Amino acid sequence: MSQIRIVTDTTSTLTFAEAKEFGIDLIPLSVVLHDEEYKDGVDMNAEALYNKLGQGEVPTTSQPNIGLVEEAMMKWREAKDDAIIIITISSGLSGTYQGFSLVKEQLGMDQVYLVDSKTVAAPIRDAALKAKAMADEGADVDAILDMLDNCFNNTISFLYPHDLVQLKRGGRISPVAANMASLLKIKPLLFLLPDGSVVDKFGMARTESKIFDMVLDHFLEQGVTAQTHKLYIPHALAADTVDRFLKAAAAKLGNIEYEILALPAVLTCHGGLGCIAIQSTIR
Repeated sequence: MSQIRIVTDTTSTLTFAEAKEFGIDLIPLSVVLHDEEYKDGVDMNAEALYNKLGQGEVPTTSQPNIGLVEEAMMKWREAKDDAIIIITISSGLSGTYQGFSLVKEQLGMDQVYLVDSKTVAAPIRDAALKAKAMADEGADVDAILDMLDNCFNNTISFLYPHDLVQLKRGGRISPVAANMASLLKIKPLLFLLPDGSVVDKFGMARTESKIFDMVLDHFLEQGVTAQTHKLYIPHALAADTVDRFLKAAAAKLGNIEYEILALPAVLTCHGGLGCIAIQSTIR
């Protein structure tokens, strides 16, 4: 049976402990603060970042360090795997895919298959776990790649920030727009475009219940059901908001399977404290 290695990055919501348990290789993106670079999940975990954000710090993020990527890929080459499937955060949101591609070409590693997920967070986790299970069962590369393509073409991702403070600090929304939304007490709902190119505004509402209605109505329009899909809700210190959303989801989607996760540090840098992501994947 061929040996297929599955690799992903820390935006997947997988922790290093989980990755080790499942037999998946994990490469960290970086959190940058005061010109210091911290490896996500290694030098800077979610709890530490929450403290920094609470103190008004403005961290930024960057793709995995190229030296770290090269070191990892050289180690994988020496392991003589038959194939290495690397699943990355959307190339429209990060240079992670491009970084892996560059090192692949430099090292001449033809056995490496790069997969641009065109998404972020839990759908990558879900797909990486499925890929690892298929590899362990003896599936070939083409079958795994077909599965990944199907998964990533059937995912929907929303972001519901508690406020626009961190988005304003990080330059993701203009100060004028953020201040106007705050003044008018309007809640924003953001949406990852299907091509993974950008997180854009999906809608605005004065109440949280209307925000949840927007999400759930869109899910229903796109054919999301309890029989065919699963929900993931990564969040940053927003357990109460998650509970309220799940009650709304149960009323519209019935007994749909769901999983609650901690939002990784690199993603909380952009969404801010109190945000939740609401994501659907096919079962």
